[in-house]
Amino acid sequence: MSYTRMKTNQNIADKDWELLARSIYDENSNCAADETESVAKELVSDVNEREQLHQMAAQVDLYFELKKYPADQAWNKVESRIHNQAPTSTVFRKLIANPIFRIAAALIFAALLLVSGYEVIYRPAATHELLEISATDQILKTFTLPDGTLVSLNTDTKLQFPKRFGRKTREVTIIGEAFFEVKPNKNKPFIIHAGKAQIKVLGTSFNVSAYPETKLVEVIVETGKVQVVNKTTETELTNELILAPGDKGTLVYSSNSLLKTTNQDPNFLAWKTHNLIFKATSLAEVIGNLEKVYKINIRLADSRLNGLLLTAQFNDYPLDFILKVIETTFQIEAQKVNGQYILKARS
Repeated sequence: MSYTRMKTNQNIADKDWELLARSIYDENSNCAADETESVAKELVSDVNEREQLHQMAAQVDLYFELKKYPADQAWNKVESRIHNQAPTSTVFRKLIANPIFRIAAALIFAALLLVSGYEVIYRPAATHELLEISATDQILKTFTLPDGTLVSLNTDTKLQFPKRFGRKTREVTIIGEAFFEVKPNKNKPFIIHAGKAQIKVLGTSFNVSAYPETKLVEVIVETGKVQVVNKTTETELTNELILAPGDKGTLVYSSNSLLKTTNQDPNFLAWKTHNLIFKATSLAEVIGNLEKVYKINIRLADSRLNGLLLTAQFNDYPLDFILKVIETTFQIEAQKVNGQYILKARS
């Protein structure tokens, strides 16, 4: 299109250029057809040149249609730029005064608006980047999640969670055992995926054990209420439990059953606190607790020692001290051999 020819039309008013530009790329424009055609003929005398301009605009129209970007918003921004953006130099003022530059700028700016607007407003939410934390040693690890929830991981435990929680829920996945102190948010429930179970809460504290080798999931509530759902249950079986403080929910894989009982284990959280309570507890059960808490192997040399009953309370005492108490109480001895302890009767 000839710049010289267009240059002769400097007396055309801004509103006419605005009318032409709007009629070209806004198919919903209410501009009168006769009025638009009259302005178009005056601004661009050559039919082929007008056709080229319309073809350019058609490409932008296609973008509008494909991306479903609202034309009114695009036009309002373009119109604002045309009338409100003050030129900062003589060269820029000359460019703005150039009619063909105005239309081209409007078309290009509209294209940029629809692309950027689509990215910001209409782009589907990207998959959240998943982060993973784990505990593979004997050191207790406590983490703070993006919402302020505290989670303590037991040994051989992995927790996956998004870098940023979604608008409606806070979802994580656990393999192993962890204690959660969930930050309350009644509008955004906290959901834990643990094997075949789903645990849903609003704000509470509870323990989840979901080691794959155990073939079960256990949930014990300390405070608040927890919903436990069997994600793979048959319709005739119980598929949901509501647990209150002191309740224990167990999902058994072999029978695909979800059971609710009262927690009878005072040491369910000892792996985290190292506080142990034994009330006429068999030595075999005592050893089981010590192995879980202190991550050590302990073996009884004589099965007859299983029947010994221990009553004691240990508040974060070292393992050597507890074994010394056991030795003294039952007149037995503990020997450490190849990294494990062996309890046997004194000779």
